[in-house]
Amino acid sequence: MNNITLLAAELNNILEKETLTTYFQPIFDISNQKIWGYEALTRVEKDSLFSSPLELFKTAFALGRLSELESLCRKIAFKNFTKQQLDGLLFLNISPLVLGDKNHQSGETIGLIKQYGLSAERVVIEVTEMFDSKDTEYLKESLTYYRKMGFKIAIDDLGTGHSGLMQWAELRPDIVKIDKYFIQDSHKNIVKRELLRTIFELGKATGVKIIAEGIETHEEFLLLEKLGMQFAQGFLLARPAAQPLRTVPNIVTFRKAASNQNSSEVNTEIIDLTSVTPALTMDERCSAVYKRFDLDNRLFSLAVVDCDNVPVGIIHKDKLTELFSSQYGYALYNNKPIATVMSQLPFIVDIQASLVEVSDLITSDQSLTMRQEFIVTDQGKYLGLANIHILLKRITEQKIQFAQHANPLSMLPGNIVIEQKITQHITKNIPFTLAYLDLNFFKPFNDLYGYAAGDAVIKLVADVVSVCCDSDEDFIGHVGGDDFVIIFKTQHWLKKCEEILQIFSQRVQDYFKPEHIQANGYESNNRNDENQFFPLLNLSCGVIQPDIRFCLSHLDVASLATEAKKKSKLMINNQVYVHNKRQPDNLIDYDELIAIHTDIDKIMSS
Repeated sequence: MNNITLLAAELNNILEKETLTTYFQPIFDISNQKIWGYEALTRVEKDSLFSSPLELFKTAFALGRLSELESLCRKIAFKNFTKQQLDGLLFLNISPLVLGDKNHQSGETIGLIKQYGLSAERVVIEVTEMFDSKDTEYLKESLTYYRKMGFKIAIDDLGTGHSGLMQWAELRPDIVKIDKYFIQDSHKNIVKRELLRTIFELGKATGVKIIAEGIETHEEFLLLEKLGMQFAQGFLLARPAAQPLRTVPNIVTFRKAASNQNSSEVNTEIIDLTSVTPALTMDERCSAVYKRFDLDNRLFSLAVVDCDNVPVGIIHKDKLTELFSSQYGYALYNNKPIATVMSQLPFIVDIQASLVEVSDLITSDQSLTMRQEFIVTDQGKYLGLANIHILLKRITEQKIQFAQHANPLSMLPGNIVIEQKITQHITKNIPFTLAYLDLNFFKPFNDLYGYAAGDAVIKLVADVVSVCCDSDEDFIGHVGGDDFVIIFKTQHWLKKCEEILQIFSQRVQDYFKPEHIQANGYESNNRNDENQFFPLLNLSCGVIQPDIRFCLSHLDVASLATEAKKKSKLMINNQVYVHNKRQPDNLIDYDELIAIHTDIDKIMSS
């Protein structure tokens, strides 16, 4: 009995006894930090003659039984999906050949979802390109039928085989999955990076959801997120399993939609650009407003507010002047309330918004002009006006300054920007927590593995910190070499610091040889050029909470941070050292000062 006969008999046995297993791999919604759905993947039994699912499907195709096999796979997938009560969408792989086969049993999938209590809206027909369909018209008809029944349509492996943009245009899918070839090492390949950027932008333009599948490294994930990825799948996030992951992995929950670089690029606040210009009430007469503009050449716009000081409109000087300069304009509008001629608000900016957010809002609205003002509010109440031109000019200046002072290796803010950030907190009396991160045993690692490996580890620290920190709340700076600082505003700094140490300790092992990991260290020359055994690299973290009443400059903060750094190097097992000193040595603690005065008062009174 030859091999094909044995495999044919094995296939027949599988179809009769239904001896297949379904594994499920989660697909994650990165933006909303949740599981979006699961892809059903068929697996053969361990004692099967088929070495892999691919061999099983190729045999079924060769024997003309592919449609039977895929029907069984769908049935088992529905059964296990509903049995485990998995949330989200169910992605089913179906080859175009089966969909385009006129002998394919119509209504079978509908019958299965009714049998297992699923709605069609929760099922995604994922067209895989394992086998080509020659009858493309019948394929399109089949997909149209599924779509009308409520199923979603997805194209698998975009960029390989016969798919590509042509199939995207022809089939009009709801979802497109990017082939893992374009994901792999995309952070090292500029062509792949630009292709991915184009695919994400095309998805937004056409309303198609894009899934990046086959993600296996943190570097790939970070790049994809920066390029606009919302839906992700891959071994890095979760492997396929019979009992799949039901929670969101750390890399998704730690990471936010915006990068830390955005928040650190611009450190000027909206309040610094806001002119506190008195607003108009809705019933003020146009003639009075016209005189106000005429008396003050610095005024170009005025806000209009209601009785609760909530902005309702804006009037621009040029518009009012144009109305009054017409033949009957003055007579028509002289005594009318300003509310009748005011413009609708293009947008309102809250005082807490970042300049980057405001800039994105402005540049996306082509109707705005550079000389226009916009309204700034504080908790919904009118505060003042800010000029678009001045805002964009300031952002440009800040970006230039950032580029000049950023660390060239990590592209994070360097010493000058760090000092400015600390000074800003001190002068504005904004309490903060500062963490000082430093690599232990970095020099021997650099000497043994080379400067390129050393640079890669420093970039790793920057990536891990960026993943764990909140771009809207936390400031990340690169002091230089292997030293980093984080300035926290929130109360969750300890958890974030612990996460940074934990994730780094796991990921840094990728940079060592297996024998060094097994020995938990290696031999290298010390500073005296003597051979010495060194432990594996680890990250230390010292934290300070400076008392801004007594820290008069960034130098005082730096002094405390240096002390915390030294003591953090004595900690073990990824522990965070929290320094109890909150002020420089040459100052008396505020609480201690109060206690001294209290003692003096007691003595005097007795």
